[in-house]
Order: sequence, then structure tokens, then C-alpha cells
Amino acid sequence: MQIGRFKYRIEIQINTPTEDAEGNYVEEWQTVHTVWADITPVSSKQYFIANQDAAEVTCKIYIRYLADVTPRHRIVMKSHAYDIESVIPDIANGFCTIMAKEVF
Repeated sequence: MQIGRFKYRIEIQINTPTEDAEGNYVEEWQTVHTVWADITPVSSKQYFIANQDAAEVTCKIYIRYLADVTPRHRIVMKSHAYDIESVIPDIANGFCTIMAKEVF
């Protein structure tokens, strides 16, 4: 993996439920890491569900190794949000491969 390929600035976020002024729990995404990444689209599909078009894009996201990234996190790059499906660590080489689906 060449470091020069890491040209996208991404945020890795975790969902933390917080309590609002009325005592209700609200889901709030908080950034835990901001790192450089390489994002490669792997597949896409479009389908029709409940009388609406829906689309799904699966990507491989490469980052430097971070021990605490799990499928409970999500990745945000500009206006795109990705749900993490799996994290494949390569500790020997210091990288992680993340399989993620873009949220539409």
C-alpha cells in the first residue's frame, strides 16, 4: 500500500445517545478520528422497495491501522456517510481494510 494513495480526508464517528432538554434520548454522531484514506468502489446496486428507488454502494476503505475501529462506527467523507460492515486489520504492515456501504 502506497501512502500517496491516501488522498481522502475522512472522519470516523461513533454513535453516542445523548439526552436532550426534555429528557429524551437522541442519537448523535461524534468524531473520534480524522485520518487520510483511500476509497475504492467495489460494487453498486439499485433496487425498488416500498414504491421508492434505493441504491447501495459498497466500498473498500484503506487507512493506517487503528485498533479501536469497529462496525459500530461510521465513516464520513464530505457529504457521504458509510456504514462499516467489517474491519480487516493488517497489523504487520500497519494498515486496515474497511468494507463499508454508503448510506443513501
